[in-house]
Amino acid sequence: MRRASLARAAALAALATLPACWVPIERGRQMEARLQRLEVQGVEQQRTLDDRVARADEKIREVQAKIDELNKAARRSGADLGVQLGRLAEELARVKGELEVARHDLDVLQKSVAAGEEKTDARFAALKGAGALDAFEAKQQLADLPKGDEKGALFALARKQEQDGNAGVARELYEEYARRFASDPRSAEALFRAGGISFDQRRWREALLSYGKVAEEFPRADLAPDAMLGAAESMLRLDMKDEAKAVLGQLLERYPKAKAAAKAKERLAELWPAPPPAPKPKPKPKPPPRPRK
Repeated sequence: MRRASLARAAALAALATLPACWVPIERGRQMEARLQRLEVQGVEQQRTLDDRVARADEKIREVQAKIDELNKAARRSGADLGVQLGRLAEELARVKGELEVARHDLDVLQKSVAAGEEKTDARFAALKGAGALDAFEAKQQLADLPKGDEKGALFALARKQEQDGNAGVARELYEEYARRFASDPRSAEALFRAGGISFDQRRWREALLSYGKVAEEFPRADLAPDAMLGAAESMLRLDMKDEAKAVLGQLLERYPKAKAAAKAKERLAELWPAPPPAPKPKPKPKPPPRPRK
């Protein structure tokens, strides 16, 4: 307080001694009041700061008390910690053992269910007919294919089934090859062989579908002309004579030098023979000569 009073007196004295400067009495009173307000604000700020420091010290003491309490608790429970850890280890071992038993039982159950599903699928396939049974057997063999060169292994498996007399299974495998490797040039042969098997089995629609895919998707393949001929023959079996005639005509236009074209020409002549030539008109008999007079 004394320091502030001295500062205020010194400020007033400095104002009074300024040369060529006149300060009215009212102005001086205003400045003195302002200095008093500044002095009061400084005191209040100092008091606020002291309060904050005191509260911070109190918080520090509280935190330190908590730390001391935790340290004491840790020292008290340290003796029981080993016992608790031992119990937890025993419980964990017991749970692991039960889990292994449950896993084993689950594996056995899954294998049993899979075997039952396989038998059920086989029975349903047998009830549905030869085609479904062939598809089922082909599916089983596909599952056993070695990983890696699936393309070569699948085609070789189909060829083996065909050579062994399992034509239906071979057809399913050929068609599967064409589905998996649609852009592979060998798919033309796979589809052609599938069409031939279907044709031999009198499954004309399936044969037409396979032959048609070869002709449409692989028009530059060596088997394309034969596939068109097979498609036409399948159409004839389905009583689609007009369509078969059109396909045989396209075969002659697209592949005139192919062996299949010669067969197509023979087939057209056989089924749609050209009309016999019209008989030549008989010459009119000459009139008898007139008698001479």
